[in-house]
Amino acid sequence: MIVIIAYGNTLRRDDGAGVFLGGMLRGALKKNGREVNLIEVHQLTPELSIPIAEEGVSSVVFVDTRVAEEGKDNFDLRVTAVSTQGGRSGCGHHLDPASVMAYARVLYGKWPPAWLLTVPGVDFQHGEGFSAFTQQALSRLPHLLASLPREWPDKEGPVS
Repeated sequence: MIVIIAYGNTLRRDDGAGVFLGGMLRGALKKNGREVNLIEVHQLTPELSIPIAEEGVSSVVFVDTRVAEEGKDNFDLRVTAVSTQGGRSGCGHHLDPASVMAYARVLYGKWPPAWLLTVPGVDFQHGEGFSAFTQQALSRLPHLLASLPREWPDKEGPVS
């Protein structure tokens, strides 16, 4: 099973694009016959290591919005492997994906292949809906998925 952890604040315009993209990714993977568990949260916390450590989890995809500058950044969705070197030091309730994975490894002995998928965002003001910039980026998910290896996200290694 693939665990998708989509996070962001849906009441802060483009910040909610990660949550929306997580739902899109879930639909695309399920359409291809993959088993998926989608978890939507405002921020990453240590407790997210629990579903990552469940039996049968084959991979984890964290989905978030990255800050972009309109006119300077492109519309690309980005996929990067989550570092096995751990995350930010310290404890708390605001972590990065590597820290959540480190909790899963330390507490439960699990570290399935893990990825960070990001969508660019330019408007983080209060409100709902996405900027035109982010809407255009979200429309590129089918192209991104077509460019990834068929085994993604279950297979570790570089993505092109």
